[in-house]
Amino acid sequence: MRSISIFLRVLVPALLLQGAVAELQQSPNHLKVTSYPQEMRTAYSVEEGLPSDDVRALALALAPSGELYAGTSAGLGLFADGHWTALADAPKDINQLCFSDSTLFLIAGTTVYQLRDGAFTLFASGLPSPPTALVVNKPAPNVVLLAATKDGLFTIQSGEVTPLPVFDDTLMEIQEITDVVVSATGEITVATPKGLRHLASGETGSMEWRTLLPAKANVGWNMVQAQALGLTPDGGLIAGAPQGLAREAADNEWELYTGHDGLPYNDFTCIAQGDRLWLGTRKGLIHYDGTHWAYRAGKRWLPDNDVRDIVLSDDGAWVATAGGVSHIYFKAMTFAEKAAFYESEIDQYHRRTPYGYVAGVSLAQPNDKSVWEQHDTDNDGQYTGLYGAAECLAYGATGDPAAKDRATRAFEALAFLSEVTQSGAHPAPPGFIARTIRPTSGPNPNDHDTAERDRNKQQGDALWKVMDPRWPTSGDENWFWKTDASSDELDGHFLLYGLYYDHVAESDAEKARAREVTARVMDHLIAHNFRLVDYDGEPTRWANFSPESLNGDPDWWAERGLNSLSLLTYLNVTWHVTGEQKYRDVFMDLVENHQYALNGMVAPKLQAGPGSYVQFDDKMSFMNYYSLLRYEKDPQVLRMFQNSIFYYWQIVRQERNPFFNFVYAALCEGKGMKTQWGVTDLSPTHEWLADSVDTLKRFPMDLVMWPMTNSHRIDLIPLGTHVREPGKADGTGYRVDGYVIPIDERNALSFSEDTWRYDDGSGNGMWLDEGSPFLLGYYLGLYHGFIVE
Repeated sequence: MRSISIFLRVLVPALLLQGAVAELQQSPNHLKVTSYPQEMRTAYSVEEGLPSDDVRALALALAPSGELYAGTSAGLGLFADGHWTALADAPKDINQLCFSDSTLFLIAGTTVYQLRDGAFTLFASGLPSPPTALVVNKPAPNVVLLAATKDGLFTIQSGEVTPLPVFDDTLMEIQEITDVVVSATGEITVATPKGLRHLASGETGSMEWRTLLPAKANVGWNMVQAQALGLTPDGGLIAGAPQGLAREAADNEWELYTGHDGLPYNDFTCIAQGDRLWLGTRKGLIHYDGTHWAYRAGKRWLPDNDVRDIVLSDDGAWVATAGGVSHIYFKAMTFAEKAAFYESEIDQYHRRTPYGYVAGVSLAQPNDKSVWEQHDTDNDGQYTGLYGAAECLAYGATGDPAAKDRATRAFEALAFLSEVTQSGAHPAPPGFIARTIRPTSGPNPNDHDTAERDRNKQQGDALWKVMDPRWPTSGDENWFWKTDASSDELDGHFLLYGLYYDHVAESDAEKARAREVTARVMDHLIAHNFRLVDYDGEPTRWANFSPESLNGDPDWWAERGLNSLSLLTYLNVTWHVTGEQKYRDVFMDLVENHQYALNGMVAPKLQAGPGSYVQFDDKMSFMNYYSLLRYEKDPQVLRMFQNSIFYYWQIVRQERNPFFNFVYAALCEGKGMKTQWGVTDLSPTHEWLADSVDTLKRFPMDLVMWPMTNSHRIDLIPLGTHVREPGKADGTGYRVDGYVIPIDERNALSFSEDTWRYDDGSGNGMWLDEGSPFLLGYYLGLYHGFIVE
């Protein structure tokens, strides 16, 4: 056997020849997180008492009464005590609402009514067409309203409807008015297809219409086709048009926002400004806090994407849509409270079988969690391993006995997968793991997973195995177990094995159990030339780590780097857990004689830049890195692994993934890489910690899956075609800030899903995901001190 030093001198690039790990004098980064505003949503429809889901307008009375009204095609609704009530005697076809003191004015069709002291009375009639906006021009006692219509601007007072002509710069009267606002000083601004017109005192003292041209520095806009208007709290104008959004600041200065500045969309319907700016569009809702733009679309946030009106509340906003009302609000919450919520959801819905395999569930009715059905997945071993890893870190960080119980149950669930295969009519070799299990009391999965189906799959995958049966039964005949386990299953197993041993196994019996389970799976791989060998005596489709395949078979070149890293990880975990030198000897043989460390360093995954396909491989890589680097003792080999993760993390940093970021920081914070040019600081860069915490804050509380569409947005940059297989880059990209679409604006919640894809049509409200990704990111950050609560 060649020595490691000879191997390194011959094969490793010069940047790695400078010796052991360098420790830099840095204190670990951390971010203190107390409570933060967690964004939530409650949706209302006719089922909650609205007269109709076709909601056109909202109005909120001032305190102390604070009544909230909704104008709909079927009448007027009042919100009280958590539900809506349709008001008797209210007119139908309501399209506009506004308050003046305690009087509610409403327009039904072209007729204006008022609601005062519980009674509806006629206020005026004679509008030529239904209005697009209604505002108070002069308050009580002599109320004057302004109505914008496609036929012009009209004042409404004491039963009279009077035109208020709006002129352009050529003194031609403008017929169509899309919106109108009145400032606290009585100045009127209207939005028209010809731009913004402002009625104010002219040089002669008379009221004159002028064109407003918002400008900043060398950029100015004539906002033709202006769509919506609003006012800032200090009276500045806000205007939306296809050009973008213009907001008036102090001293007649303007802020101009386009997609280049982060504005997500520009087909505006309404505007409201409070502590944050709220924008309604025909394809969703936007809010802006002065730093971050948030895009809210799809049924995670809105009953319908056609937003008609917004009114602000103390805790957020009420939003009228073509499909009902959404209350989007912010609730003070801690990460610990958020984690407890997901854990309780998992305990209630997501533990399948007495062993507690964790995966999503289907719902009997959209968005209704009262009836659900659990399902096995091909990745039960990995998913449950990730959940169990999170609970191991939770116990290590908090000492909570509930976390220990959850972690232990997850460990035993994975242990059973290497036990259920050992008996029955088709026993597998010792240590072989099943993908998943199903009770024999249910339907026979072999009726679906037939040999004929396998042969059909071979048409597109020549290495696919034909298994008959694909689901053998256990010796006690209680379980079907699924064959053909894969490398990603093993990644989940070994991540949990190491963390369970480190943080949870405290007694001698617990540690012995961890050693037993870990060793038998590793021994299986060693005995079968580093392959998972099924009951048929043949390797599984994906769990192939042999040197002959990875280094010499062209069918396996794409898996060479990742599978090399995986096998070295399994060996390091087993060496750490059992303390047996034989596993280290095998590890070093693969490093020195078969270049496995070099394989994993040079090309841990086929990468062509950020967004490279496949995202699933990224999660597997970082699962392996976390164990591989923590347990590695040889400084030269460790340097190779650090070099590998250093360049890998640069590729995935734009995903703002807390799992990737915290794994990297835990392994490389304060470390340096010695090269012939000096020491390269390996510490994570940019806003990695703030990005990670932001993603954890944004992780949705509602995990019911709905379709999400982002391809129409104007703040996106497409991925280059070179980063993926031909045609596979279509419909992918990132925001103008250089990062992927935030986690609360997409369906990709798991760390293995494609965070670069714009649209996801999966989900119809009948799938409930589980919160393990949040738990793993949070507890990893908490355990390593990056998050301080």
